[in-house]
Amino acid sequence: MSAEKIIVKIQKDAEHERKQIKKVAEKSAAEIIKEATKEAEEQAKHILAEGTKQAENIERILLSQAEQDVKRQLMNERETLIEECFTKAHHKLSILPEQKHITIVKRLLEDGKDKLGNKCHVLVSRSYLKQVVKDSGLSVKGQVETSGGIILTSADNKITLDYTFDSILKREKDKIRIKVGKLLFSK
Repeated sequence: MSAEKIIVKIQKDAEHERKQIKKVAEKSAAEIIKEATKEAEEQAKHILAEGTKQAENIERILLSQAEQDVKRQLMNERETLIEECFTKAHHKLSILPEQKHITIVKRLLEDGKDKLGNKCHVLVSRSYLKQVVKDSGLSVKGQVETSGGIILTSADNKITLDYTFDSILKREKDKIRIKVGKLLFSK
């Protein structure tokens, strides 16, 4: 064999080997790409699932916060309405017609006499109540600045019964608040 034929044969063999190597490399590259694509898709699915889960959690948290905010606003509005009712009730009591005021005070005087006896002293909120107190057999000690009602003090000054409208409202506010809430907001 001549040198030329040997060179041609080496070139052919080299070309054939190059093609074989290229074929194996392409096949290997395709496998690597296929595997990488599969792995990337798996990771993408995992990332998407995690992202979806996080988004759902955030959505639940935001909805819960929004619901709490609405409940808080509703409670505040209800409280405002209830306070408005107390303000109006206080005003109505302060402008109560004389005869109604006298009727209420007579009941308060009877309750006070039952608790403190007939020797107690009375502070009145209106001058026209002085005669009502005297007619009940008790003594008037003076006048107090309040929206209405009376204050009774035992003969020894150790016990005081504050039956002023302001104090009664204050003492009974929680009970009244519940009743007003039920009246205004029961379904």
